[in-house]
Formats: sequence, C-alpha cells, structure tokens
Amino acid sequence: MQILSFVAHLAAVFLAALALWSMRQELNETAASRLDWVIPAALAVAAAAVLLVMSPGKRFELWVVAIFVGFAIGLGAGLLPTAIKDFSLQLVRIKRSWDGTIAAALLLALALARFVTTELMGRQSSGYGVLAALAAFLAAYLSGRVVTLLLFNAPKAIHLDMIRGQSER
Repeated sequence: MQILSFVAHLAAVFLAALALWSMRQELNETAASRLDWVIPAALAVAAAAVLLVMSPGKRFELWVVAIFVGFAIGLGAGLLPTAIKDFSLQLVRIKRSWDGTIAAALLLALALARFVTTELMGRQSSGYGVLAALAAFLAAYLSGRVVTLLLFNAPKAIHLDMIRGQSER
C-alpha cells in the first residue's frame, strides 16, 4: 500500500505540473487549438481525482460543494478574457491571462504539499479532506473556464488569421 500511495501522489504532482506547463498559451498569448485549451483542464481534473481518491478524509459533501462552486466560478471567469478566433483553422487566442495559470500553480502546490507531508515526512492527515476539496475546486474552476471560453466566448469573437503557436507580436 505504501508503494501505491507513493506512486499515486507522485502522479498527482506530475499531472499538476503538466497542467501548469500546458497553459503556456495563456501567458505567451499564442494561438491554440481547442485540444490545446482542453488539455490543461483535463490534466488538472486527473490530478484532483488522484488527490481525491488518495485523501484519507472522505468528505463527499464537501467535495461536491467544492466542485460545483469551482465550476460555477470558472464559468463566470471564462467570460472575462477577450478571445480572438481563426474560424477556418479553429484557433483561439486570448490576451494574457493570469487566473488560469495561478489556479494551475496552486493545484501543483497542493499536490506537492500532499506528497511532501504524506510521503516524505510521514505526517498523518487530520482526515477532513480539505486539501482534496481545494484541488477539486481548482480543477473544476479550470474546467468551467475552458467550457465558457470555447463554447460561449470564442464563437462570438472577431476573426483574425492566425498560425498555431504564434503570438500577435
């Protein structure tokens, strides 16, 4: 069981780090496909799922509330960035946005905190499930943000010819 726990927490850290790394199109203001926008949210959901499963405190009601609140706030946050879209190549670009990157960085910090405290320090969790709830909140926030951005904000954006991976500058 110790090996499984170690590997699972390490996988959560790895998935959260990949989620943060894959959000680089937001900071660089580069054009990205729909898949490029969905991958960070999917990786964040996977990292949060690992943390939920491995959480010693099984507080399902707290987790459900965190997921719904995070998704609702994410839906609202997806309305904020100004999107530009290339309708022929299905590419979307937004002006530099920090909220998604901060959420992914916080998720990575939570995964690292769980890994270090549980696996390296051997500290026992208090069993409230708060860390897993926060991870679920952040993953739901990123998911809701991408849903609104791609399904509501981008379709009504102005058209601009773009090349994938290149910025406006």
